[in-house]
Amino acid sequence: MIMKNLYRTPFTFIQCPNVELKKPSWIRKSSNNTVLFGLHVSYFLVTAGVIYDIIIEPPSVRSTTDAYGHHKPIAFMA
Repeated sequence: MIMKNLYRTPFTFIQCPNVELKKPSWIRKSSNNTVLFGLHVSYFLVTAGVIYDIIIEPPSVRSTTDAYGHHKPIAFMA
């Protein structure tokens, strides 16, 4: 009862707009094979660690330490 009144309180003085949303005409339902293919590709990328490497540490940017102890970014590791 308390939660019901708590949720009802804002709507006593705020009126929700009447919005009619329509799906864009260019969105179509994907075929089952396309969805399954996307699922398999994303599963492979996650289990191979590619997604983790991209999120945690971008593969094209590394840093190296010079003789004085300063970190310098480099574009590619050889």
